[in-house]
Amino acid sequence: MAARRSSGIQKLDDLIEGGFKEGSVVMIEGDAGSGKSTLAIHYLLSGVKAGEKVIYLSIEESEKNFLDNMGRFGFNIQEYQKTDHFLFYECNAQRLREFLEKGILGIEDKISQMHATRLVIDSVSAFALLYETEAKQRTAVQRLFEKLKSWGITTLIISESSSDYSSFGLQYIVDGWIRMRYKKVGRERIRTIEVLKMRGTKHQTTEVVYRIEDNGINLYPSEKIFDQEENGDRLR
Repeated sequence: MAARRSSGIQKLDDLIEGGFKEGSVVMIEGDAGSGKSTLAIHYLLSGVKAGEKVIYLSIEESEKNFLDNMGRFGFNIQEYQKTDHFLFYECNAQRLREFLEKGILGIEDKISQMHATRLVIDSVSAFALLYETEAKQRTAVQRLFEKLKSWGITTLIISESSSDYSSFGLQYIVDGWIRMRYKKVGRERIRTIEVLKMRGTKHQTTEVVYRIEDNGINLYPSEKIFDQEENGDRLR
């Protein structure tokens, strides 16, 4: 049986045979406000608590904003930064240009020095759109995935639902694809999570309700989802 790394959310692990396969690259796609970054932090902190070293690579958000936002859920990331188990790495536009030209992202030495086992990239949408043409975007994304696979690090990449990830071929390249939705059902809005793809894994294929609560993300597999149609409500 393949070795796996926990998502940090037990009921999500239950959907994917215990976690993500080691060395896999998994896309977390979702609407704004769906909790993509929060899920990613659950994943990284699960590694830290198991004695692993992890990296959060941010392309858009500053470290201060990131720490402030995650502190709302009681995630004391600064504590793990002090022990060098958690690295927040800001990747600016110059580093991205160098990556396309030279194939160097600037984080390779950090991964090696830390012996990091988990990586989050937030977000691949921002990463791709910093390149001028669709051809350059596609080349950059494909080169990024080649690098990730060569490093052998288990990676979550965050993608906005509004981005045209299909033009980059992401759904074909990634080993796994999880979709997080924040949608209107009847008169309410609910959040659902769905595993669309997970290579080498027998995974659940139906949407599951989740909520973002004081301690982060919690799944509620037993809750039913109703879609409102013209002829009434339909149970899913």
